[in-house]
Amino acid sequence: MDDSKPFPLFRLPRLAIEEVISTITPFEIINFSMTSLKIKYFIKCFLKNNRNSKYLLQLDTSKEPIVTIRGSEIHFKLITTMDKAKHGEREFENFMGTEKFDKLWIYSENVLDGWMEVVTTVMKIFKLKKHFVIFNIDTFPTKNKAIVDLIKSQTPSIEYCEFNGKTEADEDVEYFLNNLNITGFLVLNLKLSDRFKFPQANHINSCSLDPANWLTFNQLLQFKGSDLYIHDSPFTSYELNQFLILWMTSQCHQNLRFLVVNINDPQSLETIFNLPFEILDPNVERIGRLSNNKTISLKGDIDIKRNDGMTGTINFKWRGDKMLLQMLVSRIE
Repeated sequence: MDDSKPFPLFRLPRLAIEEVISTITPFEIINFSMTSLKIKYFIKCFLKNNRNSKYLLQLDTSKEPIVTIRGSEIHFKLITTMDKAKHGEREFENFMGTEKFDKLWIYSENVLDGWMEVVTTVMKIFKLKKHFVIFNIDTFPTKNKAIVDLIKSQTPSIEYCEFNGKTEADEDVEYFLNNLNITGFLVLNLKLSDRFKFPQANHINSCSLDPANWLTFNQLLQFKGSDLYIHDSPFTSYELNQFLILWMTSQCHQNLRFLVVNINDPQSLETIFNLPFEILDPNVERIGRLSNNKTISLKGDIDIKRNDGMTGTINFKWRGDKMLLQMLVSRIE
């Protein structure tokens, strides 16, 4: 016979309660907060007032959607499933020796509704340093706008968003970008129609567009980000030449630090470089810093100069059968 009784947590002094909460895992905090409104309110107040926020939130709308609370040493991954047999299943994963995941499966009759409930609970009770979203556009096609509305109701901006999909979903992507401010890195890893208009170019710090079939020259000039990775764009060699000239005369992209862009006609490099440039010794290596504060090195083929003294070091590489132009911007004393 089990004579144990529930532990009367709320009869303890406030400092003792806070000490207990500070030692339990995010899984336990979430389960604990769902037991009553009183407990949820207390935990929310404690965590929101805690100055030392140590968690980043990552949302993933995969087939079994995921909420990951990323800590400094261990990441806690809550996976919503419609498989009753998985409910409460726990697994510890050491990913390539660099990241540790504590994974927990939660059953829900409606997998998206269950995931959204977890998202709401986590975003309400935790004080989060950053928000990452991996948006798989094909998984819940009729619910994409509802997902955006949910995220927007909890935070006006996110630091990182990655879109994946095979369906042309211009309207859903536009709705996301019009309703949420992305302050860090945007990845568009899906095909959009040639009619797609990017609505938020001035707010993105870094972006990767693959493919960039929709990106016109005028839209390129609107981007103010510092790191740009552009694949399968329709740019002609003449347009790339004009872009570099505008950069050299400080008429566009003055914040640019690193650029990758495809060259559609490798036979017409002389058109691209119909401008002043200097051929480099092949052993010359430039070091630059990206927007995420990581350093990058590049052995250049040529240098071009901007009118304020900044140097663009350019080289070429191949990605499959596509030639890429890479440019690293730095100040050469």
